[in-house]
Amino acid sequence: MKEIAPNIYVSTDYPGVNVGAIVLPEGVIAVDAPTLPQDARAWREQLVAATGVPILYVVLMDGHADRLLGAGFLEAPIVAVRAAYERASGYTDGFWRGVVEGWVRRYPHAADDLVGMRGALPEIMFTNDLTLHKGAGEITVQQVPGSAPGSAWIHVPEQDVLFVGDTVVVDRPPFLAAVPDSKAFLETLSVLRRTRFSKTVIVPGRGPICGQNDTKILSQYLALARRRMRSLYATGQTRPDLAPAVTELMSYFSIPADEHDLVQRQVKAGLDRLYEELRGDEDGGR
Repeated sequence: MKEIAPNIYVSTDYPGVNVGAIVLPEGVIAVDAPTLPQDARAWREQLVAATGVPILYVVLMDGHADRLLGAGFLEAPIVAVRAAYERASGYTDGFWRGVVEGWVRRYPHAADDLVGMRGALPEIMFTNDLTLHKGAGEITVQQVPGSAPGSAWIHVPEQDVLFVGDTVVVDRPPFLAAVPDSKAFLETLSVLRRTRFSKTVIVPGRGPICGQNDTKILSQYLALARRRMRSLYATGQTRPDLAPAVTELMSYFSIPADEHDLVQRQVKAGLDRLYEELRGDEDGGR
């Protein structure tokens, strides 16, 4: 756990997602939660011990399963954009079994905690933005077009820190398997490169803490992926061969050998989604 600005803590050490905490006078706003139960419990203990105040809310940056799995262990009301809740509430028992099996394969020591688990659902939902008040402190959570339904970010202007979830990831491809609108996602990345964010400390959903320049490679990746899928659609194939595009896009990042197969599947799933999105755009005449 590192204090990156007064009263703002971040950990990028847990497997799964980055987590953060904004400390208000009367309590902590937790930003996401570690995926593995033992990590979520440890994070909660660290926050309470370091701050001396309770966790008031857990704010999820989207409805990805990695965020939901450990959120309940922080023992506070869970907040998310309504679209994130709608996505998460549709996850089936079979889906959660697949998620748990994947994590058990990677972290067999966590099997006893994980077997039979389902992620916790948000309890407080909003559509555009939500301000959480407690005593003299407040933060605002804003819905943004990002990599998944219900993407959100939190800007703390006094310290100029921005929590963005998977809208920005570092040293790996962005998650696109559920992107609602890839063009709007590109526009959000462009917004992050405006002058007002020139000195902002960005806490990405995954990877090291970064700045606005780190969004450039994501924009390049996404723009290329859209071009490749548009070209494939133009050929009229119903089941196009995505392998060349997957290989080309994987080359944007140095992927550790033990993660290569997983990331490759994620890239392909993202391209499948983009192909369907762009086909829908064309069929709709847009």
